[in-house]
Amino acid sequence: MSKHCQVIASSIFHGKFLDVENSPPWEFDSAFPIRSMTVPYFTIGMCIKFLRDISNIGKAYLPNFTLLTPYTLLVAPRVLMCFFSFSVDFCLYKICLNNNESYKSRLIILSSSYIMLVYGTRTFSNSIELYLFAILLYFVSESMTFSNILLRKKEYVNFRYEKSKTLAEKARFHKLKLFMASDSYRNCFYISTITVMGFFNRPTFLAFAVIPIFFWLYRGIGSKTVTVLQFHARILTLIFCAIPSLLFCIIIDSFYYSYITWGEIGVLDVSINNFVFTPLNFVKYNIDPKNLAKHGLHPRYLHLLVNVPLLYNILGLCAMETILRYIYLCYRKKFNHLPTVRSIKCLMIFSAISPLALLSIFPHQEPRFLIPLIVPLVYLHSHFLLPEPESSIIEAPRIHPADSPKASPPTYRTLKFWIISNAVLALFYGFLHQGGVIQATSYLAQDMRVTAKSTEYHIVTSHIYSLPESIFVQPSTNKLYKKGKTQFSVAKRVYLYEQGSQELDYVILLLNTIVTSLDADASKKSKIYLLISSSLDDKLRYLIGKQYLNFFLVESFYPHLSLESFPDLGRYCTELTEVFYSKCVVLSYKQYFWQILRSFGLNLYQVTLNKF
Repeated sequence: MSKHCQVIASSIFHGKFLDVENSPPWEFDSAFPIRSMTVPYFTIGMCIKFLRDISNIGKAYLPNFTLLTPYTLLVAPRVLMCFFSFSVDFCLYKICLNNNESYKSRLIILSSSYIMLVYGTRTFSNSIELYLFAILLYFVSESMTFSNILLRKKEYVNFRYEKSKTLAEKARFHKLKLFMASDSYRNCFYISTITVMGFFNRPTFLAFAVIPIFFWLYRGIGSKTVTVLQFHARILTLIFCAIPSLLFCIIIDSFYYSYITWGEIGVLDVSINNFVFTPLNFVKYNIDPKNLAKHGLHPRYLHLLVNVPLLYNILGLCAMETILRYIYLCYRKKFNHLPTVRSIKCLMIFSAISPLALLSIFPHQEPRFLIPLIVPLVYLHSHFLLPEPESSIIEAPRIHPADSPKASPPTYRTLKFWIISNAVLALFYGFLHQGGVIQATSYLAQDMRVTAKSTEYHIVTSHIYSLPESIFVQPSTNKLYKKGKTQFSVAKRVYLYEQGSQELDYVILLLNTIVTSLDADASKKSKIYLLISSSLDDKLRYLIGKQYLNFFLVESFYPHLSLESFPDLGRYCTELTEVFYSKCVVLSYKQYFWQILRSFGLNLYQVTLNKF
């Protein structure tokens, strides 16, 4: 989970709306698209389009004005997603309010989670999945609460109707039955639409939606006023209500990926092949083990034993303890100790267990896949971290106040651990992890603006996430531009060489090849850069001595940490810590501090050929 994924999600629309050089990710290849563009288009896409329009208005008055910088292209969609993330807080608040439960502790735990602070404000498809899951849970819980209240009223009215002794009394209760609102299809359209949108956003949304939908369908089943026929009628109604949003998503995707055009519609040359169903392509791709192997195969217990504790720490441990306790109660056949199937608590329990179990079937397991589980987990277990009185009723003291023992104030140890751990993780994933990448791209983009347009940029990156080409805001080479009556195209200016975690020997060899080939062509002006984690400085200096290349350190960006090249903290030591390391360079405390600090950075080198 990184800024890389976030910028990649936005870069699709950079090329669409800004006419900049762009290399769309493979998931959005028109030949076999596996990602729907409907939800991203009307969220992130509209944000990029709005930013473009504001920038154009500014240019009309200030020719040098621009909002299209790497920083704004990153932050603007993030601000929008931050705004959307408040829907999770609102839905949790409404769920608690409708169910007459305390909400303050739940909202505090939710807002202090690094998942909401970091991933909840990023342009991940998983973040959108979180918003939709929270909204779905709200509509289902609201329907369940309404149905439970209405069911009790109906049963009472039916009871009084059957016990009535006079016709007038029977007529009065019959009128009451007629005036009662129907709850059978309550929120049906909203639930079906949210499910379809979530399914197109990420087909794995069905793993999260299956339990809420079942609870919505099952409302009141088993009582005298709700029949099995109504259960099947709800299923048909839910399917019928899903058709408009289903067609809408298919049409939007088909237009975006150019499977259908207005010209084909105009001449009525439209067939089933003119439409694309991206979730089906997603399923086809992911059921092939060879495709999953490209992204990494994991043991099926990884979600439960690693990802849940990593994401939720204490909440995750509470969830595991609850699951084991309920299994024990079922084994002892103490079913009366379990939550009732009509309760919101039961809904939340299964809404946490079922997605975890279903997603654990697939061998590719990343922590971000479990982000939506924060809603049911916070609802169920926040009271363990921050207890909150269920009511404001104050019980009168039973003994004389002078004789009563003084109650010790609560220590809130688990809450303190929760806040500290989430603060550390928020700083790590939000600022330190790959933190220098956006600073480096902003620096390079600024340098490109003040350098002659004919100068090429060759950027080699090593041990950091790949840079999206569109972030440099360079004109597209696939478009014809017009100036007066002259049409022209622009040459490619930025070349990216993503080396991932390749050995530095190979990276230096690649740089040598690039520099040598460009030096041989005297007609081209070019700049060659190496962007690499500063933790690899010592190894880089050693390898530089074997090559005919000059490396000039242009700038260092802090803070930055690449887990692919974690700093070797044992290479340097002080006199106090020397005994713990067999081979280390002994430095003074000041030198040691600055050496450790420098290793958490991202270095930008300009590379030239040494002709002497």
